[in-house]
Amino acid sequence: MADINEIHSDKRFSLVELLMIIMLVGIIFTIVVPLSIQKKNHEKIAESIYNLQLIAREDQNFYNNPDNGYYAFDVGMLNIDESLFKKTDDQFIFDYSLTDSTAVATTNENYGIEGAQVIYFLPKGPWSLGKDKVSTSTFDSVWLP
Repeated sequence: MADINEIHSDKRFSLVELLMIIMLVGIIFTIVVPLSIQKKNHEKIAESIYNLQLIAREDQNFYNNPDNGYYAFDVGMLNIDESLFKKTDDQFIFDYSLTDSTAVATTNENYGIEGAQVIYFLPKGPWSLGKDKVSTSTFDSVWLP
């Protein structure tokens, strides 16, 4: 007859152990995923800030040149389209517009959310976000210079 005190070692996971592992992996993902999304958004904002600074600098050079005779209202007039920083696949994730007092970067479909704005007031700042709900929910004002 078999010994009653004999311990059977079974090398399989029990259901409780498996559920604990799944729970731990889930907790790790709930921490890591939002941080990576926030980092990607910060990188995208850095791209738009770089491009707005480039637009503003060239706009001021254009405006300060007395030979031009008029003020640039369009990015195309500045001849800097090829200088703008582009993300993958040569697609802008922001559309840029220039008025007499502001340079505006507006997110497009390549960003994933359309219509959020980062604004640079000419000639030397400040930076601002659009006052609409899309801009304030998409961007964090801490990311601005």
